[in-house]
Amino acid sequence: YTCVCKRTFTEQNYFSQHQRSCSQTRKRLSSAMSSVKELLSRRKKPRISHDVVGPEGSISHLVSGEVEASTTSQHPEVPVVPMQMDEGEQIDEGDVMSLAQRRTRRQNRQLPMRFRDVLPQPPPTAPLEVRERCPAPVGSLITPDRPASPVRDVFRTPPNIFGLVRQYFSSKVPSHDPEEYVSITDLSFIPGSPEAIEGSHVVAASTSDSQYHPYPNRSSFELGDWYWNQGLQKSQGDYEKLLQILGGSSFNATDVGSTCWKKINSQLGSNEYDEGDGEEWEDEDAGWKRTAVSIQVPFSRTTETPGPQLHEFAYLYHRSLVAVLREKLANARDDKLFHYEPYQLRWAPPHLDGEVSIYGDLYTSAAFHEAYSDLQESPGELECDLPRVIAALMFWSDATQLTSFGNVKLWPTYMYFGNESKYRRCKPSCNLSNHVAYFETLPDSFKDFAGAKGINSDCATHCHREFFHQQWKILLDSEFLEAYEHGIVVLCCDGIQRRFYPRIFTYSADYPEKVLVATVRNLGGCPCPRCLIPKERIQNMGMPRDRTQRVTLGRDDERRRVMVNQARSLIYDQNYGVGSAPVERILKSQSWVPTSNAFSDRLSRFGFIIFHALVVDLLHEFEIGVWKMLFKHLLRILLAHDKSLINKLDQRYRQIPTFGPATIRKFSANSSEMKRMAARNFEDLLQCSIPVFDRLLPEPYNSTVLQLLFIMAHWHGLAKLRMHSDPTLEIMDEVTTAVGYQFRHFKATVCSAYETHELPQEAEARTRSDTKRAAKQQGRQNEKQRAPLVEPESKKPGKSSRRLKVFNFQTYKFHALGDYVSTIRRYGTCDSYSTEPGELEHRSPKTRYCRTDRRTFVKQLTRIERRQTRIRRIGDRIVPRPHPEIAEIARSPHAHHHIGLTQKFPVHIGSYLRDHVGDPAINNFVPKLKTHILRRFNQSQDLPGTGEETDINSIILKDDRMYHHNTARFNYTTYDVRRSQDVINPRTSHCNIMVLRADDDDDDDIGRQGHRYMYGKVLGVYHVNVIFVGSGMVDYTPLRVEFLWVRWYTPIGDFAAWETSMLDRLSFPRMLNEFSFDFLDPADVLRGCHIIPSFADGKKHPNGFGVSACAGDKDDWRQYYVNRFVDRDMLMRFHFGLGVGHVYS
Repeated sequence: YTCVCKRTFTEQNYFSQHQRSCSQTRKRLSSAMSSVKELLSRRKKPRISHDVVGPEGSISHLVSGEVEASTTSQHPEVPVVPMQMDEGEQIDEGDVMSLAQRRTRRQNRQLPMRFRDVLPQPPPTAPLEVRERCPAPVGSLITPDRPASPVRDVFRTPPNIFGLVRQYFSSKVPSHDPEEYVSITDLSFIPGSPEAIEGSHVVAASTSDSQYHPYPNRSSFELGDWYWNQGLQKSQGDYEKLLQILGGSSFNATDVGSTCWKKINSQLGSNEYDEGDGEEWEDEDAGWKRTAVSIQVPFSRTTETPGPQLHEFAYLYHRSLVAVLREKLANARDDKLFHYEPYQLRWAPPHLDGEVSIYGDLYTSAAFHEAYSDLQESPGELECDLPRVIAALMFWSDATQLTSFGNVKLWPTYMYFGNESKYRRCKPSCNLSNHVAYFETLPDSFKDFAGAKGINSDCATHCHREFFHQQWKILLDSEFLEAYEHGIVVLCCDGIQRRFYPRIFTYSADYPEKVLVATVRNLGGCPCPRCLIPKERIQNMGMPRDRTQRVTLGRDDERRRVMVNQARSLIYDQNYGVGSAPVERILKSQSWVPTSNAFSDRLSRFGFIIFHALVVDLLHEFEIGVWKMLFKHLLRILLAHDKSLINKLDQRYRQIPTFGPATIRKFSANSSEMKRMAARNFEDLLQCSIPVFDRLLPEPYNSTVLQLLFIMAHWHGLAKLRMHSDPTLEIMDEVTTAVGYQFRHFKATVCSAYETHELPQEAEARTRSDTKRAAKQQGRQNEKQRAPLVEPESKKPGKSSRRLKVFNFQTYKFHALGDYVSTIRRYGTCDSYSTEPGELEHRSPKTRYCRTDRRTFVKQLTRIERRQTRIRRIGDRIVPRPHPEIAEIARSPHAHHHIGLTQKFPVHIGSYLRDHVGDPAINNFVPKLKTHILRRFNQSQDLPGTGEETDINSIILKDDRMYHHNTARFNYTTYDVRRSQDVINPRTSHCNIMVLRADDDDDDDIGRQGHRYMYGKVLGVYHVNVIFVGSGMVDYTPLRVEFLWVRWYTPIGDFAAWETSMLDRLSFPRMLNEFSFDFLDPADVLRGCHIIPSFADGKKHPNGFGVSACAGDKDDWRQYYVNRFVDRDMLMRFHFGLGVGHVYS
């Protein structure tokens, strides 16, 4: 063996080792590859530069990078490896092209639209030529709640690839379009990579020290930012970040040593309530204020000193709402994604008749359009022609426990701007939540004051309501009212002056706080804060009469003020008691309370009605409301039927496979006890409930329960959609009607057949509560004296000690389910105003509380909030930091899938087959694999071959090896036009995939059954190096081909339509079936799927001994369910044709 460097070897292995290190060989190979690459690039250049013809013959002028991304996503097969050539060899372009490459019929061949992986795109922007001319009047503004306004100028953007169109109702084209700055990385939910995050906080080296004020230099600023804004509990990543700061070339230990940290922290945390001269910030800064809160306490005629008395209780820490608005508009980082003008999002897919409306963000909602239209049609300010803009305010408030143990609480109020995307608002890492107030409750001193004066519980509750609304009156000050009426002029970051008008759109809270805001009696005769439907009619939810009464019996603020003023006159002028009979006769019929409503008093003259702003709350009303109530009663029925069924239910939940990184988590050992469960845990219980409850009860009760669970899971999935359309809302409206009917049917049939009692944990909790209440009444101070030493009934209550419980769904939470469709039509989807973002934001004050002295913690929380905000603003002023969602991309979202490049785990095919001889899974393993690869060569334009090769011997597997990979990552476009990822791991339960059934399979049994998808269990992820020696071969260069080894499921029966209220059922075919095992191109995978065993049918091999070790069939079940409710995207794949991002449908 002689090398090009003239060295000679007698053994091939020595010669091979030398070639890998020979510099002349590598140089020659590199030169040849460079020449071929240049040749191929010249040949492909005309194809890339040509116009790409889009749908319906339209031409979209794409740059080469976009064409490459689109082609990669549509054809994710491996590229062709260039040929090896000798140095100096002249290449003629015609000689290089093989016969297959010269065939014109294969040029520009693309997969059908239904099989393409179309990348997500933001809503289309207005073309430049449209912006340069005035639009023509082509329509009028129409919303569901109001008639058409006078004809106004309307223009529409061209549709994007998904058929989405933006429609503006404006006389001018928007001067600021945030969608221009949205890229595919902003639309991706793929986990982040350390490389993307590194450098996100790099500071420009040329920045002067004055830019870091109040920090004296860069080194001090970087350490301060690391301490305050990189989390309280430092992780390994935070430690590495610290090492990067200390090891940086610009870090100077001398600068840090001379820094006065206490003074800097004091300057950063200064507020308006500080004594003396505080720090003055050059840019807009909304500091905290401190205002004393006082109310009139009414003493009735039965007390010693009747009449109202002014009492000052506590200080309210708050921020000016107008100052917060100015601070937001001065933030250059958020300004480019701030929507100044609303638009309607329309969808025009080819399979629907006409366009339909899309509901999502608040700035595309009917409520925003109505407010914007009213503002533009109203008279403007004198001598002012500035553009008028709506600043949409969205409030969240909820009390939270700051510690795991103890009773330290905080009552924060958060304000968000509806002009920003809900996808960013819902991420705490984006820091879009504005803390505007920390509400106070009546202090303990008031109890002493009330007890001494003889105030009863009714008056104390009234003072609590008055105290809350008095704090809101402080927030809705004269400055805010002036801005609400006349607006505020702000020079925006784009250099244009605009006049902004704040408008309150939503107020998100749980039920106790909703009735507090609405000044409605808690759990009164008319419990709803939006309408006057009495409690005894709540069970009629979903009926036509109920739908009508929600409108006709809506709460009237004008009438409320008249009634409340009459009651307050009796209380404050005539000294009647708050709960006296004359007051009750006025207010009780409509469940009002005699409280002065801050929103009504301040904003009613502008047409604002607080009852409309109290939007629905999916988390509290359904997940830990209606569903939790139903789940508890189902447990009571199981306990009444057979006590052992509870253990069987817990066992089934434990066997549910997990799905996704956190979509379906591992269930607890005893799900029936419901210990330490959050809303997400109850959500998982519902999504997996059908296989668990299947056949636990006898017929006909079993069918009724399963149908109710199906309707509940379907309604919940529709309610949580991030993107709705008119067809999906119509479906949700029908499902809402079905929910009401199924609840009434369930109570009349199943509940009436069983005498249900309290669950053991309910009886124990009630016993403990009764014991504590009795001990408190008797004034016992010793813990041992409160309860007897031996209380067998309280520890283990028997059936005799458990009270009778009936199924009661006459609650406000059940009634609220009927308001979701109308709320979505008016304000957008529920995730935009759910209480979940507020619950997530509670982490901020809880984290900051650990840095306080636990005594005056509210004041210290305000300082820490300002400190962190100002440090972030300093960093943004030095160098703009990327948005967190941009830094969350681990790998390119353009690729359809990712399988590692490593070859560290080779599997010799011959040895593998010998080791598993007799295993039915490996029957015809090599012929099937070669047939699969040959089919891909014939169908692909990127792989060599004429497309007509039939001999599988033309496929040579190099070294007779395949290379094993642990995981495969699949990217897919979701229904709401985002990019997400599923990870497939054959060694875990995350091993199931779904693929689209081809149209040409209509002649098989699956096609006749109406199934659109095929499901498989991935047994292995591999790649092989293939040498093609068939017709049209180029050379002997091996090509990398990736494939999945799959065991197919077969469907049982016909496709389960939505009308059947059943899940699709699957099973594994016989091992000897020719099509039980096969190979699959990873590019054909849609996404992962959640397959749940049918526990009622049992395991296929109860003894634990299977037939195939490769297939792992020892754990097989006889039948399986396809969980279509596992997430929102999966739900919309079964609503075929209604997912905007599902182009294939």
